[in-house]
Amino acid sequence: MIPILMYHSIKRVNRNEIMRSIHVSPQSFKLQMLLLKLLGYRGCSVTDALRALKTGGDKKLVALTFDDGYANFLTEALPTLERYGFSATIYIVADLMGDSNRWDDGTGISENQLMSSNEIRYCFSKGIEIGCHSATHPKLTNDKVNLERELLTSKRTLERTLGSPINTFCYPYGIYNQAIADLLPLYGYSSATTMVRGRASTLDNIYELPRIPVNWHTMPHLFLIKLLTSYEDRRRGR
Repeated sequence: MIPILMYHSIKRVNRNEIMRSIHVSPQSFKLQMLLLKLLGYRGCSVTDALRALKTGGDKKLVALTFDDGYANFLTEALPTLERYGFSATIYIVADLMGDSNRWDDGTGISENQLMSSNEIRYCFSKGIEIGCHSATHPKLTNDKVNLERELLTSKRTLERTLGSPINTFCYPYGIYNQAIADLLPLYGYSSATTMVRGRASTLDNIYELPRIPVNWHTMPHLFLIKLLTSYEDRRRGR
């Protein structure tokens, strides 16, 4: 089994911040990565994790994922990952590169800058896997959503940006259905991550991979429990 950790923003925010849970402070993130290193774990991409699962080389690997492509990944997460020789997967909202989290407009959630195409290319050059998080971050099961644009056109946009294939997808809000999951291999994706809780294993559908959420309130002891025990597996489906 391989834990796939789910991060969003690495940023210190006030206690009254709406949706504070998507942010992890830089200090907490540094400590979490140090704990992984001290325990002998290596942070890797989703694609590397799946390859290891297939070959049985999954011991001491933790996949690190970052949804949305916030600019603070570059300033707060990447230096720490490089320090420990870790990789990760960033899921990018293709039509909003260099913009902000427009999908949160009107919700009271604060505006947060997203990485530009140049910044994404820089992360890619440092060994970070780039995945697709749709074109505009909609709820994909909405009847008005253009699935070809959100799943395929977005993938092609990112491939043009990087000059490299995009292999992994992440469902916005974790919302999807079987028909949507069935489109992904047809569009050239080799995996997809969800917000279903648990550690990934060979029993999981590669287009419905579970993850372990890491939030602002994930203290060191809870981080270790999530990583080292079946704590998250017991919460699958909740």
